[in-house]
Amino acid sequence: MQQPFHHLARGVFIADKKVLLAKAKGYTNSFLPGGHIEFGESAKDALKREVGEELGINCTVGRFLGVVEHKWEKDGVLHCEINQVFEVTSNELANNTNPKSIESHLDFFWCKGEDLDDSALQPFLFRNLIKNYLSGNEDVWWESSLNYEIDEANRN
Repeated sequence: MQQPFHHLARGVFIADKKVLLAKAKGYTNSFLPGGHIEFGESAKDALKREVGEELGINCTVGRFLGVVEHKWEKDGVLHCEINQVFEVTSNELANNTNPKSIESHLDFFWCKGEDLDDSALQPFLFRNLIKNYLSGNEDVWWESSLNYEIDEANRN
């Protein structure tokens, strides 16, 4: 059996020291906006497409922030992913209200940096990276949970 591999483009929208997160209805974990990169598609183009599909807005994909590798197990199957992460802006988002998703299975919400653990942001490695980013750290991100035990890699 082929192991599932996910190549993802993720965006970090920041407003008033809050980051925009998404959550699939019925699940506890949250994640950064974005999604799968199609074969032959650039990460930046994938991110623009995914934001359009999820939120119905245009966005500008800015500076490359880094890469986060992650693994998790679902129904006994190991999944691995690579997240390419970028700064993203849009003048079509209001920073004082949660944006409405145009995909019925998703909700979006603004989250303060200190609340990222409570929001169960996954991959969990994003939590400290985003907190540091909000504090002005401009180091390129490179983190991996591939050497962690599965339970530790999926911590809430």
